[in-house]
Amino acid sequence: MIKIIYGSKGSGKTKAIIDQANESINKELGDIVFIADTARYIHDIKYQIRFTNSKESNINSEDGFIGFIQGMLEANYDIRFFFIDGAARMIGKPIQEMRSLFDKLEQISQKTEATFTLTISCDEEELPDFIKKYL
Repeated sequence: MIKIIYGSKGSGKTKAIIDQANESINKELGDIVFIADTARYIHDIKYQIRFTNSKESNINSEDGFIGFIQGMLEANYDIRFFFIDGAARMIGKPIQEMRSLFDKLEQISQKTEATFTLTISCDEEELPDFIKKYL
């Protein structure tokens, strides 16, 4: 399953995804991973969540990002939730060119039962159709 938190820059998406990640500890079974492209939020994420800074892992492309996700899942079959803040920045693509990423995340989700929640810096009317199905 893929879930989207969207809105323009400064609309509170990062706070919303952090809150959702922290709340999921008490509601869900399975391990939780939070991926951001900065260490700025490391103290906002509860210690039970595995926080990862994509820049420290040298993730800068779609293939690198997907490989990183798959590697984490291979190493830990108990991961059920990924919270990803700013995937477009991480892979260096505009939202409109991210269909392939979403297709791959959907395939991974179906295979592993992991849920992906991503932030998208875009207003609803500007979202591409391939993303709207996840709203």
